[in-house]
Amino acid sequence: MRDPQYVKLLRVNNFSSEPSLKQGKLFLTTRIRKPRRFDLISYRAIIPPKGITILTHRLCGVPGDTLEIKAGVLYVNGQDVDVELRLKHIFKFAAQDCSDLVYDRRQAYTIPPYTNTLYISLEETYVRKLNAACERYVLPAGLRDEEIFLMFKKNWNRDNFGPVRVPEGRWFVLGDNRGNSKDSRYLGLIEQSRYIGTVIWK
Repeated sequence: MRDPQYVKLLRVNNFSSEPSLKQGKLFLTTRIRKPRRFDLISYRAIIPPKGITILTHRLCGVPGDTLEIKAGVLYVNGQDVDVELRLKHIFKFAAQDCSDLVYDRRQAYTIPPYTNTLYISLEETYVRKLNAACERYVLPAGLRDEEIFLMFKKNWNRDNFGPVRVPEGRWFVLGDNRGNSKDSRYLGLIEQSRYIGTVIWK
């Protein structure tokens, strides 16, 4: 019988890895093979006030890599890698143009007092097919995110981050739902000792 330490059945408990992993779905991880760059991996994280929890994100940086996010685009060792990934981003819509949109209302918001603009987390391919009147919402460089500042002591935000170099024994992970993910931008570089497994079935 296979050692249960090496194969685990888990359930998605947040939105951060959509569209690859939908909230509430079951998926299988394994420790049998070594994770590779851009695999989805599960790991133990400490998130106050929850304490220890299991998160699943994409392994974007391995030891020796340099990562930087510029205007919402991820560069690994100077190369744009987002073109190869299925991602969700936050898009801005005029509220009156949203009646035909299919979206999760838990991932949509307004910024008072400008309630005529709706910010929605959507898959890029869906938005392209719509050919809708919208634009991707990207935070400007220099606008400091306080959570990120506490971790890295830099005036970075989710869309303008780094560069950071990944040291030995650590990984840099990101959620595919870039505007709705607490990942290495907020939690820091992940210790490899916290690794649970690589997603092999979903």
